[in-house]
Amino acid sequence: KLALAIGMSEESADRVRIAGLVHDVGKIGVPEAVLVKAGRLTDTEFEAIKKHPEIGHRILKDIRLLSDVLPGVLYHHERYDGRGYPHGRAGKDIPEMARIIALADTFDAMNSNRSYRAAMPREETLAEIARCAGAQFDPAMAKVFVTLDFTEYDRLVREEAGLVRAAA
Repeated sequence: KLALAIGMSEESADRVRIAGLVHDVGKIGVPEAVLVKAGRLTDTEFEAIKKHPEIGHRILKDIRLLSDVLPGVLYHHERYDGRGYPHGRAGKDIPEMARIIALADTFDAMNSNRSYRAAMPREETLAEIARCAGAQFDPAMAKVFVTLDFTEYDRLVREEAGLVRAAA
């Protein structure tokens, strides 16, 4: 939805969607104990997590049909202020696809129950995204993101939780 809202074509937005589906494939190379840890990660554990974008890129790089989504996989943890990983890219040097995925991924993380905390209320999530605009997130994208209709997202979450039946 964000890709379309900022003016991307349907085709480009669909490629962003596909990148979003595979962006964390590199977590397959992170020890499961780190991925499911209930408490705060140690510095060593966080260093292991920080490797997943590059692992994912290596896993997917030889799949010709996914070559255009690789920037989303590799750079989705970069921050607009340059304090992200794996390469410390900043601002418009972060591919547009990765800036979109960063917002969507963070939104989903904050709106999901985790082993170490409950999901945040929607209002708090959107306020946090607005607060982090220009630091963690592309400010123009964050401004658009907080205005999106999340009805479909909420339906999919309910469906995944088994609260509604999937459409046939």
